[in-house]
Amino acid sequence: MSDGPFFGSSRRPPRAPRTRQPPPEVFPTPTEIADRAYELFLANGKRGERAADYWRRAEDELLDRAARRIVG
Repeated sequence: MSDGPFFGSSRRPPRAPRTRQPPPEVFPTPTEIADRAYELFLANGKRGERAADYWRRAEDELLDRAARRIVG
């Protein structure tokens, strides 16, 4: 049987599904932030600031590093 002026079926074989790779992780994970905060805490001699201050500093550093990777 013919579909139109051409011989044979006009149906194409189904395409193989494309495998998408997940996008690279851009933002630091909470574990990465906690690890960096602990490094800052140790580097400061285990004294001084509140834990939240170390967390904020670590988060700022890691987010800045991630932004430079995207732009750069």
